[in-house]
Amino acid sequence: TTLGLKNKIQCKKTVMAVRRLQSTVDEYAQGHVFDAKEKYEFVVGSSKTIQAMELLVRSMREGESARVIARCDYGYGADGCRTNKGDVLVPPFC
Repeated sequence: TTLGLKNKIQCKKTVMAVRRLQSTVDEYAQGHVFDAKEKYEFVVGSSKTIQAMELLVRSMREGESARVIARCDYGYGADGCRTNKGDVLVPPFC
């Protein structure tokens, strides 16, 4: 059935993601900082930054500062962040 096939495909994708994650877990210690800047500029709503930043900035007042610590689904997600050449800047699930 279609539902059975979709479940098999989703399961296969999950297994592949876990294998990728396992190879990157060994490279980076918990709490490793991937993206830290003193000054960070972007247009709110332009989708040019992680979702955590979008949500944070919408709740801030002018002149306020904040430190962002976010779950991976509000950060770079399952894809991580890569350069145009494919080099990993931020690994998946960070």
